[in-house]
Amino acid sequence: MTSRVAAAIGATAVILVVGVVGYIVTTFLFAFSGGQYRMVNVVNVGALAVIGVGALAAALALWKRSSATAIKWAAIATGIGWVIALLAEWLLSFALGA
Repeated sequence: MTSRVAAAIGATAVILVVGVVGYIVTTFLFAFSGGQYRMVNVVNVGALAVIGVGALAAALALWKRSSATAIKWAAIATGIGWVIALLAEWLLSFALGA
């Protein structure tokens, strides 16, 4: 297995594991807590955006740098993305009637 394929698999694993945890947390906090059914679409779009940002960061790092750098940047981008998504969803929950 080449290093690029291994990096792609590693970055995908990081993005998926962190993505599942982030999705479960934000779904519980915003979509189910308090019956905010209007937040379900916001949570889904936020999750897709974070996964996209993580995948883009990994692809750019893999294109320009090494395999280890791609996995590192996928983890960093995904973590920062979930923090931003969490804050954005928190603010939107008040706008949608928390």
